[in-house]
Amino acid sequence: MKSFERIALALMCCVVSTSCFAQSIKLKTPRGAQLEVMVEFPAGDGPFPALVLAPGQGYHMGLPAMEATAKEMVAQRIAVYRFNWAYFSNDAKSGQPAKDYVAEIEDMTTVLNKARSDPRIAKDKVAVAGKSLGSLVAWQVLAKNKDLKGGLFLTPVCSETQSGYAIPSSVAAGNYPGIGNEKRPLAFIAGEADPLCAAPVLYQYVAQAGGSTRVAIVGGNHGFANPKLTGALGDEALKSNVKMVALLSADFVAELMR
Repeated sequence: MKSFERIALALMCCVVSTSCFAQSIKLKTPRGAQLEVMVEFPAGDGPFPALVLAPGQGYHMGLPAMEATAKEMVAQRIAVYRFNWAYFSNDAKSGQPAKDYVAEIEDMTTVLNKARSDPRIAKDKVAVAGKSLGSLVAWQVLAKNKDLKGGLFLTPVCSETQSGYAIPSSVAAGNYPGIGNEKRPLAFIAGEADPLCAAPVLYQYVAQAGGSTRVAIVGGNHGFANPKLTGALGDEALKSNVKMVALLSADFVAELMR
């Protein structure tokens, strides 16, 4: 059974109606690619604020940080549209994003447009979020859509450590360009042991933001796991870190939508 099908079964997805908690849907992009999307709503008729949540390069929408974040958003009465990249759904093992993420920007924009067209969504209260690769794409989608409320970026890709060097160098300006001109609220959440985003580099770059910006450093690496722990201890550390990420994320988005 595919990951998307497992999610749909676990959530007991139903046909579209205002009483549904979750719906598994498929969307077609303008280029004809098919997207797997999980739409989750709070109880009630709405209209609700909405968050479009993009996955990582191989970190699909059913993995812990994605599921936990969606759950906490719904608890805060925020609808969530999370999805898998078309390349991942087509070939989970070998699929790769497009050059300059052109296809992925189209994927996320397709999901965003779906959210905007839903009568249960408050059109003036929509934000975007993404993990890792998803954060890079979400940044570009945010820049192209001035009506969005703000952006949430999980495990951002802000630094790299070149061979022979101990101190990481920043790649944040290339991955999240124009932060000084961005006035909308932003939030960045990274793991303290993430090799792709050193905390000092992230803080230094985010200090240039043109508007209100949050930074949170939690435990774990790029997947919020503690590589020093194994077995039950490792599982518990991952669960704890992911829970904190979800709570911080939901708190930011809930305040953003007020």
